[in-house]
Amino acid sequence: MGLNLKKILFVSLFLGVGAVQADTDQDHYTISKMKVSEVESVVLGQSQVKLLQERSLVSLALPQDGQPSRTEQAGKVIAVARDLVALGEDVYRLVIKGKPTNTTVYSPISVIPRVNGAAVDMLDTEGWSAPVKRTYQIDYENLYGITVVSYRYSIIYSYNGSYDGKGSYLTSVQIVPENVRTLFGFDFTATMKLGGIQNQGTKTNPIAGVTVLMEYTVSSIMNANNQVDSYFITGRGGFKRL
Repeated sequence: MGLNLKKILFVSLFLGVGAVQADTDQDHYTISKMKVSEVESVVLGQSQVKLLQERSLVSLALPQDGQPSRTEQAGKVIAVARDLVALGEDVYRLVIKGKPTNTTVYSPISVIPRVNGAAVDMLDTEGWSAPVKRTYQIDYENLYGITVVSYRYSIIYSYNGSYDGKGSYLTSVQIVPENVRTLFGFDFTATMKLGGIQNQGTKTNPIAGVTVLMEYTVSSIMNANNQVDSYFITGRGGFKRL
């Protein structure tokens, strides 16, 4: 009886330790809180644009000395409205399993006039603003209050371009991954998509509007957390996180 009692006590103790360890792991791998915060908003000068292009994890296409890229370099047609057309890439990957896609090459989004059924030549537009860079950070915490995933990214765009002295258009709209940090056991993936375009002005004086989406997922052995952040930008420089 004494030997059996010892065995029972040993097994109970072993299972108890295992249960505590399992609970501990579950708390570590369970997301309890997510926060998105804007950390910076700046207008980029030419020296800052050059530095950003050199340090960027993706290819950037920003107006140089007020001149955007030629239309044939601005990418494919990805959306069409009555008086507007969007050029660029409608979807591209920013982060894959916790690592920025440092080989990404894509055309940022431009929303420009549509005349006689076709996009105008970008070099026929003028008056573009200096690029604006707005930086955000996403932090995920587990049940212990430990930040397990941290992702910083920037939304960059130039606005106020006009054609034939009219309109307010957009170019170089893009999301750029700045850095990402994940603790062991967590994966992070992020993708940018075009949400749509619209005319915020009139037929004779259009004001381009574009919605860009960032879809991202944090996953662990316990669960997966999916999120979509939406940003609306106008040709007059308006900006809003939806």
